Amino acid sequence: MRRVLAFTTAILLLAGTAVAVWVLTHPKPQPEFHRLKARETARELAYLPHYLAAALGYFEAYNLQLVLTTAPRGVVDTTNENADLFLVSLDRLMTDGPVAFAAFTQYDPTFLLGREATNDFQWKDLMGKTVIGDPPDSTGEVALEAILRRHEMIPQTRVTIIQHLPLHLRVGAFLSGTGDHIILSDPLAAYLEKSGVAHVLAPIAASGAVPARVCAAHPEFLRNHPDAILAYTQAVFAAQDWIEKHSPAEIAAVAAPFFPYLDLETLTRAVARNKKIDLWAKNPLVEEQPYQNLQDWLIGSGELLQAVPFHQVLEQSFAREAVEQGLYLPENENTPRP
Repeated sequence: MRRVLAFTTAILLLAGTAVAVWVLTHPKPQPEFHRLKARETARELAYLPHYLAAALGYFEAYNLQLVLTTAPRGVVDTTNENADLFLVSLDRLMTDGPVAFAAFTQYDPTFLLGREATNDFQWKDLMGKTVIGDPPDSTGEVALEAILRRHEMIPQTRVTIIQHLPLHLRVGAFLSGTGDHIILSDPLAAYLEKSGVAHVLAPIAASGAVPARVCAAHPEFLRNHPDAILAYTQAVFAAQDWIEKHSPAEIAAVAAPFFPYLDLETLTRAVARNKKIDLWAKNPLVEEQPYQNLQDWLIGSGELLQAVPFHQVLEQSFAREAVEQGLYLPENENTPRP
């Protein structure tokens, strides 16, 4: 009997050792690591959820490696760019091409700036003035025109809007004396304000809710890489929640490396200004009414001949799944919690 027990014990020890060796030599399969190339139209505070997801390690936590580049002169050619993801204005997607799958903002990020500071600006003060606007079919431009019409000021009749200037020449034109006002987003608006050459008077967000800045990808990329797209959306959702729960000073400190030409005080002031108007979306989902607002503005300005179906421009499944799963991050001791 003793021999049988000894033999059985030996067999169990050998089996245990074999299992241990197998575990050590066959580590647990690791989740697939996705490498994505992203292209942004410009370095804007509107894309802050992307910047913070990178700075806080959220992309890494979701096994993503993002390479972000900025388009020269503020124009992203989604048909020829060597990129997987596009950080763009939603109006750029109203024709065939990429579709939006995650929202960064819930309002237009531009502000009206003037040459003189005033504490009691009213939109009617633009009567008879000249404004350097965005291109005629852009979100900021049609949002401005919607505000003017709401205040019974017909664009190009009671207020002159310069729309033909290339994006990279608009600030130079304003600094050289062209126009009374200009619309710009932060951090460029903050930079001009700090320089003392312009002053923020009012947010174009007064026009109403609109998913002005989004992340988009070509439909075939969404179909072929659903895990990567969902992981990106979850990381952005976590960053949006982090923005909601932290102060402008804390946000600016984390985002500072993305805006090296701005001092921390100016960047903090810009973040506070945008947080005050609830610029950033609370989650990556896009509701139909804000989309309809943009479509109505484009049609009202004559830039869109007919309605474009919601599902043609937006793919909601990834954002919906991210929201339904809730806020969480894969276990990573170096990653701060949302």
